[in-house]
Amino acid sequence: MHPEIFLFNPTNEMAIANGQGSYMPPLRLQRFENDLAAIPWLLTNEQDFILISQKQGNTLEHLSQFGWKMPSLVTSPSEIPENMRINFSPWGWSPAVYNKLKPFYHLASRQWMEHPFATWKNNSAHLLSRETGYQLLNEIKKIKNQHPKHYDLIEIPYSPIKISNIKQLAQTLSDIQPPALIKTPWSASGRGLFRIRDHRDDPSQSDWIRGMLKRQKVIYLEKMLSKIQDVSFQFIINKNINYKGHNFFYTDDSGQFAGCAVGYPENSFSCFQDMNKVKEALSQGAEIISLALKQLRIEIQYCGPAGIDGLFFIDDQNEMKLQPCLEINLRYNMGLANLRLQNRIAPQAHGRWTTGIFKQEAWTSFCKRMSMENPPVFEQNKIKKGFLPLVNPYSEKLFGAWLNLK
Repeated sequence: MHPEIFLFNPTNEMAIANGQGSYMPPLRLQRFENDLAAIPWLLTNEQDFILISQKQGNTLEHLSQFGWKMPSLVTSPSEIPENMRINFSPWGWSPAVYNKLKPFYHLASRQWMEHPFATWKNNSAHLLSRETGYQLLNEIKKIKNQHPKHYDLIEIPYSPIKISNIKQLAQTLSDIQPPALIKTPWSASGRGLFRIRDHRDDPSQSDWIRGMLKRQKVIYLEKMLSKIQDVSFQFIINKNINYKGHNFFYTDDSGQFAGCAVGYPENSFSCFQDMNKVKEALSQGAEIISLALKQLRIEIQYCGPAGIDGLFFIDDQNEMKLQPCLEINLRYNMGLANLRLQNRIAPQAHGRWTTGIFKQEAWTSFCKRMSMENPPVFEQNKIKKGFLPLVNPYSEKLFGAWLNLK
């Protein structure tokens, strides 16, 4: 296996929507990418590399001190041996990411030249849009309809509605009772969403919605479900479809990513305490998604990680059900990172890891305070309790990432 060079570019969906190889994200999101530039270590092996824009403020030494093997952080090809051959693993693909990787092309392996995303193609943007997720959802519905008793905990009560203009949006909204959600074709981590909580939230009057229709041509309207718990199903696609496991995660009131659970998630719903039922629903979800991915023959068009976001919810009969496919992310994601992180966490540990913004309290002060309040405890080279910064705790950052185990 060749080493891989990773790059943290979670704004890739915005870059796809922009369509230009020269795309630069807004300054706040550039800061997010730079502050967390080293976070792909969660996905790497020791022989791999992470491409960062600058060495200052980025180091993994605070993790190496615990005996954990870390990848190398690099800023240029000169830091990689000339005779070494590598593969490329950005967080996500877009026209813009090739410009960042181009200086390393002379190190590319022969295997990489056969990769579906060795070059950006005419259909690449469509493949990486929500449309692929909705195609997957349709395949899941077909399988569910053919075997309703086998997938008795799977339920898809509503299908997304494709909207191409404001008039159609207004007409469609007249037939749908809030709450509902509008999604754009390309968005990530809860961005690119417009929530309709009640009739006062009128997207047909929103300049943001009009702008998205102008730039991305379509939007999607979905009826919101009565949420119990967010979950994702993680796959690696490489000529075959390989299921890696599920991940429970949290979102805030706006729908943006708010962390991943370590162990069983904190959840106040009594029905979610029936772990046998949850386990069976997860098994049904993983199986039906795997079958649907095969029906799509996605392995012909794509190679790499795939995260499918689902939702445990309360249905009209007040029963807990699983909607297994709200969207598919054909890229690296926090769910897969969380699964990989479990290899460094003691089995009995419980807590969460998350990212956050630091305005009131400085990141370095937060890390120092939390390390004193909940110092890390290791057992056989695995953390079983305590606070652990996932990026450099000694350099000031606007954005940080950390693990907190009880």
